[in-house]
Amino acid sequence: MIARVACLAFFAFVVMATSASARMEGCTKDQEATIKAAVADAKRLVTTAAANVGENEIFERWFGKYSPASGEIVRANLKSIASGLRTGAVTARCARVSPQDCEVGTYAYVYGDEAYHINICPAFFRQPLMSFLRPGTERSDNGSKAGTIVHEISHFAVVASTEDHCYSRSLCQDMAERSPARALENADSYQYYVEDVTHFADQE
Repeated sequence: MIARVACLAFFAFVVMATSASARMEGCTKDQEATIKAAVADAKRLVTTAAANVGENEIFERWFGKYSPASGEIVRANLKSIASGLRTGAVTARCARVSPQDCEVGTYAYVYGDEAYHINICPAFFRQPLMSFLRPGTERSDNGSKAGTIVHEISHFAVVASTEDHCYSRSLCQDMAERSPARALENADSYQYYVEDVTHFADQE
């Protein structure tokens, strides 16, 4: 299973002024362009997803049986993610694989109390774009670059304080059926909901 984890080491970050555009630290020009495109895609997709919360198959797939209460939780969290992407001082730090930093296969990680600071790992750059996602394929099981940005932004305490109860589409879909309360607080569940309601819905 490919994991995205929150490590416990400390890193110094460049303090940035509030901006709707991601700021970069330690990234090449190509990496900067890739990250900025992913942030822009995430901003657009999560706004669309928040407007489409309702009683439907996609909601049930990732959060369990719909109710007005569960729908409001999901909608509020998606709106908070969208707000963070629009107005947060997003700073992306390009990290390396090492015992003190990224694990092999980790896409990105954050600290919940360090709002909008995202550590981007090498595996992130091998993730597909949204346009290349295909339902049911192994390559799509862990989502897209834009989806990973949604996932990480959701973790911040000032956004949605999500947890990592499961990783991958197959495991998180099963969790939504068995434990919808946990799905409502799970970062990957929001990522996959956003991807499905904005992209996969046209392919199923």
